Amino acid sequence: MVAELTHLRLPAFKSVRDAEIPMGPLTLVAGRNGSGKSNILDALTVLSALAPGLTLREALDGGREGPSVRGGSAGCAPLGATSFEVGCTARWENEGVPIDLHLDVVIRTEPMLQIESERLWTTRTGGPKRGQPLEYVKSDPANPESGDITARWENGKRGLNPPVVMRADQLLTSQVAARVPATSVAGRGVHAAAEAMLDALRGIFLLDPVPSQMREYVPAKDDRLRRNAENLSAAFARLSEDAMVGEELLTMTQSLSEAQVSQMTTVSSELGDVMVTMAERIGGQVRQVPARLMSDGTLRFLAIAAALLDTGEADTATPGRLLVVEEIENGLHPSQARLLVNRLKAAAGDRAVRTLATTHSPAVLDALAGVDHEFVAVCARDEEGWSTVTRLVDFPDYIEVAGRASLGEMAVRDRLRPGDVDEGAVDRALAEIF
Repeated sequence: MVAELTHLRLPAFKSVRDAEIPMGPLTLVAGRNGSGKSNILDALTVLSALAPGLTLREALDGGREGPSVRGGSAGCAPLGATSFEVGCTARWENEGVPIDLHLDVVIRTEPMLQIESERLWTTRTGGPKRGQPLEYVKSDPANPESGDITARWENGKRGLNPPVVMRADQLLTSQVAARVPATSVAGRGVHAAAEAMLDALRGIFLLDPVPSQMREYVPAKDDRLRRNAENLSAAFARLSEDAMVGEELLTMTQSLSEAQVSQMTTVSSELGDVMVTMAERIGGQVRQVPARLMSDGTLRFLAIAAALLDTGEADTATPGRLLVVEEIENGLHPSQARLLVNRLKAAAGDRAVRTLATTHSPAVLDALAGVDHEFVAVCARDEEGWSTVTRLVDFPDYIEVAGRASLGEMAVRDRLRPGDVDEGAVDRALAEIF
């Protein structure tokens, strides 16, 4: 049973309104500063944080390093609103049959942080109700003065689905295993659907490398890469135990670095802590360069490479993993953009690790093939100040944009904007360039 996210929906989240982002092997989100790109990543952060079954407060406002999402739960609601809406679709292989599984959640932030409504559903593909929704879990209207909420689960019988009381301060889907009886075929179907959606959400891995925190020795046992990659050295040591993975890390580093790197390994301190090092040819001699001396760009790239190659152990691996990175080009020379893009796309096929990233880089946009354009989304602000998200292939005159000027040039000239692309936009852009 495998599930992976295919769409993110943002009816009302922060500055974004009525947006849907399809996700492919490599999904890029472009747009000017302040257009709302980071809010898309924040929405994925919310979904990922809720999947383990934590309370809303713990998931969005707690954590060792403070809120997991910028502004915490209160910052998720659009300005002037007291609730926010997020949703997603996962492609679920249920006994070999592909099913599009949908989750829609409304969370109220005031006066209490609680689920206002939640719906886990799919579309019936057969029988007399073909084409109608099959609602595995659907909440009744919430009582803002109660800490509980009533949800109804699909029991496969005629009439109103039976109710079950759940906590209003947790994702309802995460409570299905404990609250919905699995004593019938229908009940077990609800359990399977809920677990499939949670698998897809648990597959979201948000990476925000902070090179300044990646330069010290770290405990060898702390080897599951964290969001800020501060434990990169330990994660690298574990990955390198697999000779093929270690060789691939070296090859990736060699292809994207100007340094003459011949080997990558780790060194240990007297306390058993580890630090990643690379052997470089400098001044005619091979010298060991530890993490504390590596450039920010090198450390950041190593973190991305580790995240791409780390699919977990056989018994803990999460299928359909989605790597989420802000400004994927940070620390990357423009000449290496095509290599990076190809590596990211290859990871989707070889390791089932897809990537969603924001970018400002014309070089990254120019590295895309025509088939990749389907998964390029462009953020912009409308006349009322709300963020809109438009697929590149849905632009007016997309054929002319893609065929007569590079995406990078269009971005540099600030023409990669849905509101500005009209019948003469490409000709004007070319006239300015030439």
